[in-house]
Amino acid sequence: MDSFIQYLLIINIVTFFIFAIDFFFCMRFPHLDDTKANSIIPCVFPIAGGSIGMMLALFVFTTLLRRHRINKDNIAWWFVAITCLIIWILIAAVKFGFVSMNLSVRDIFFGWDSFRLVVLGIYLLIINFITFVAFSRDKQAAISSNNYGDRTPEAFLLGLCLIGGSIGGIIAMNVVHHKTKKWYFVWGLSFFIILDMALIVFAHICGLI
Repeated sequence: MDSFIQYLLIINIVTFFIFAIDFFFCMRFPHLDDTKANSIIPCVFPIAGGSIGMMLALFVFTTLLRRHRINKDNIAWWFVAITCLIIWILIAAVKFGFVSMNLSVRDIFFGWDSFRLVVLGIYLLIINFITFVAFSRDKQAAISSNNYGDRTPEAFLLGLCLIGGSIGGIIAMNVVHHKTKKWYFVWGLSFFIILDMALIVFAHICGLI
């Protein structure tokens, strides 16, 4: 078996068991669940390649056992796992030769398909407008309604940002002053922009744009 695949298998198994141990420790000592160390340290594992193990652990321990899915307590972990999974898929694509990285600067900046680039531009304008509206409406709901059911789930807002709407989200955060105290919005949206740009360049290298 390829050493790269062996590494990914091992790190994902380790990640799953780390989260299992963390889950049972937090069940035994609830105060640990709110510590910064408990929030940040487990994020090292998906960054190292254990994103699938992390997502599996989150599904088992927050969906099956606690009977609820993405929520404010674990949403940051979910999106760390998702973004790291995307990055490691790109790394695997390069590792196994699906994409050649022996490229010149000219290969990156030239040869774009103008029609597909226009379509991409239109999509980004639309998704950023939708994201801006979603953030603004959620802010209005937060001000005018005590009914939590009227609010837009944070997972939906982050999802819009992940698929290209981060600029609209950042503009809305600053215009209507919404989600500005949530670190995973403040830092996450900027990271999503970098990730989306990398995916666009990756798609270009693959000849899709």
